[in-house]
Amino acid sequence: MKFAVISDIHSNWQALEAVLADMPAVDEVICLGDVVGYGGNPNQCLDLVRGKGWPTLVGNHDRACTDVDILEWFNEDAARAIEWTAGRLGADRLQWLAALPDTSELGGEVVLVHGSPRDHIYEYILDAPTAEANLALIDGQVCFHGHTHVPGIFRHDGGRLVHEYDVGTFQLSSTELVNPGSVGQPRDGVPDASYAIWDRSAGTFEFRRVPYDREGAKKAIRDAKLPDRFAERLDSGR
Repeated sequence: MKFAVISDIHSNWQALEAVLADMPAVDEVICLGDVVGYGGNPNQCLDLVRGKGWPTLVGNHDRACTDVDILEWFNEDAARAIEWTAGRLGADRLQWLAALPDTSELGGEVVLVHGSPRDHIYEYILDAPTAEANLALIDGQVCFHGHTHVPGIFRHDGGRLVHEYDVGTFQLSSTELVNPGSVGQPRDGVPDASYAIWDRSAGTFEFRRVPYDREGAKKAIRDAKLPDRFAERLDSGR
């Protein structure tokens, strides 16, 4: 079976459209959370993901839309975007977000989370100590996660921790942390939308990048009168 693995759409309709247009034939699409937040088209993005029936996890921005108590963990601009988003989703969409799980598994071989295996929603896997601690928790399994908006694979190579990434195909082995990157808010210095294709039978993971209508996404943010830096950062991928 082949799966598309996407994460961190963040209400960026233009990026999501481009990813769907680029996506090859797959058996299933897995969404690792943060369907909303930051961007100007939360309803369109959520309705598409929900309408497709894709297995979807809750991200921290998704959770914040239904739990105001955690807004204090967000910076002022991010909290403002969440409040704006929650005010436009409506009760039915908020109920869907509230019901999303924070973790799942595929056949015992792959763990699915938004943040990390030890903190399903909030922890960022960006440095060696955090990666090591989480690799120890999933010994013998692969974890697909998002949250950092930085694509790549943390794994051991000859006893040494490495972080590998390229637009191309990697062979997966046993214990790895695999991030497909962000559809709507890339932060690895490349502005193109990021997602991946997992071939379960072949044991491969292909990272893909897709240019999209950034001007349209920026206009949606500005039309919503959200913080302008959320529009500006789309050009730098930061």
